[in-house]
Amino acid sequence: MNRPVLPRLWLAGAALATLGALALYASGAAAAPWSFSRHMGAHLLLSLAAAPLLVAAWPAPRRPRVGALPGFLILNAVTYGLHLPSAAHALMTPAGLGLEAALFLGAGLLFWLAAARGGPAAAVLLLAQMAACALLGAAITFSRGAYPMTAPADTALGGVLMWVAGGLVVMAAAFAVLIGLLARSSAKESHEQLL
Repeated sequence: MNRPVLPRLWLAGAALATLGALALYASGAAAAPWSFSRHMGAHLLLSLAAAPLLVAAWPAPRRPRVGALPGFLILNAVTYGLHLPSAAHALMTPAGLGLEAALFLGAGLLFWLAAARGGPAAAVLLLAQMAACALLGAAITFSRGAYPMTAPADTALGGVLMWVAGGLVVMAAAFAVLIGLLARSSAKESHEQLL
């Protein structure tokens, strides 16, 4: 039986994003001082690249139904909680990094499962997440000395990655959902005018 090509491409992309995240975790942990920006890159690859690609590869009828609010709250509890300086420092072990990676991927999956449902709730979810990325990214960017295990410029770079790159990914998804909503609304109006 031939499987569609597109889901296999999404799975390959998710695998590459996950491998990239693992490489960033390893290189960031080995850097002296520890690299916050590489660490942030790993978080972003897991929650904003691997997770949505896995959801895209998942056949829609078989996807678990996740509500917008739980998806948003879980992703942000993980994201904000693990970026507390004390939590970030405590997880700087191989087991801690593995736990962190699993949490980011799992929370990202729940978030993107909720977003994949589409509709107005998904649009609001994505716009709210864009604001959440910007808020935490800006806070990290301008935090001086909050992460003493990394250089201040590297911490700022990590914050900018979350603020800009993370925000752009979510914004692109929000625009795609909004465009879909507008297209459906326009098609419905056109159909009603024909009747």
